[in-house]
Amino acid sequence: MLFTNLRLLDRQRFDPIVLLSGHGPAEALLEELGIEYKIWGPLTEPGNHLNYLRALFRTLFWFKRQKIELVHLNRANAWRPAELLALRISGIPVVTHFHTVNLDRAPCTRWSSAIAAVSNYVAQHSDTQGVPTTVIYNTVDTNRFSNGQDMRSQFGIANDQIVVGFVGQIRKIKGVDDFIGMAKHIAGDHVRFLIAGECRDKKSIDDAFTREELQSRIVEDPRIIYCGYVDNVEDIYRSTDILVVPSRWEEPFGLICIEAGAAGLPVIATRQGGLPEVIEDGITGLIVAAGAVLTMAHQVQKLVEDPKLRAAMGEAARIRVEREFTDKPVRALEDLYVSLLANGN
Repeated sequence: MLFTNLRLLDRQRFDPIVLLSGHGPAEALLEELGIEYKIWGPLTEPGNHLNYLRALFRTLFWFKRQKIELVHLNRANAWRPAELLALRISGIPVVTHFHTVNLDRAPCTRWSSAIAAVSNYVAQHSDTQGVPTTVIYNTVDTNRFSNGQDMRSQFGIANDQIVVGFVGQIRKIKGVDDFIGMAKHIAGDHVRFLIAGECRDKKSIDDAFTREELQSRIVEDPRIIYCGYVDNVEDIYRSTDILVVPSRWEEPFGLICIEAGAAGLPVIATRQGGLPEVIEDGITGLIVAAGAVLTMAHQVQKLVEDPKLRAAMGEAARIRVEREFTDKPVRALEDLYVSLLANGN
């Protein structure tokens, strides 16, 4: 989301500098965008008092030298970093971005000038500690997701077969087992089910599926194909006719839904968290209750059998994404910046 916002930011009005916690692929992306960046290192939390003071003065001097007027903090789980204390001392306004529900009563939140929440759900369920909160939806690069490459032939899928897709982490909270259960209730050898995502280590994520566990669940139905993690996820959307988001987790927003919408796909999603804010039920897709496998199967079957309805919903989804989830949130973010600067917050 940071890079999508930076791509769309009005560079005539704002001159961004990105502080990175370490070296990595973000550097190449920023260089491609022509945006200045600095390897700052991790935020300095209380602990070693001398290091904390050094970080405090380092921040004060650097921000003054760079003439920084506003900081957008792209995280909300820091506690009391010296960098944020320096900003508070300097009177520089801070926008803290809540990408997920935040219940941590850290000073980091309280010292913010404003909070940008990615959905009404996140805004309503977070502890904002009285800080003014603005809902600013996530954005998507429509050019990227409308220009994917068809990978069907690589997966042994014929062009006349209907592909129902799942994209996301292979975890129980993401509903991948519900997706598999749903597939088994769909009739027709002309339907294929494509699962794209990473199987994670159960030692670090207890609800993750290993590749072996996933394969044991899909082996009985040859129509279900697991393709693993795919870097160019837009190619998966291009190879799909219907996307299902069967999450059991209260999704903060549902980025996959707007990516799929940008690709012109109808989405069947569960009524979890911010998902109903993204999907217009009956217009751009369909909403079902979490865990309602049979209902989900019924709705998928309906779209499988009705190409005109698929096309109409996919077109409506694309139009809605272009209207609500591209420039509009970035302009709202810019307006928030300007209001804070004008008020001297």
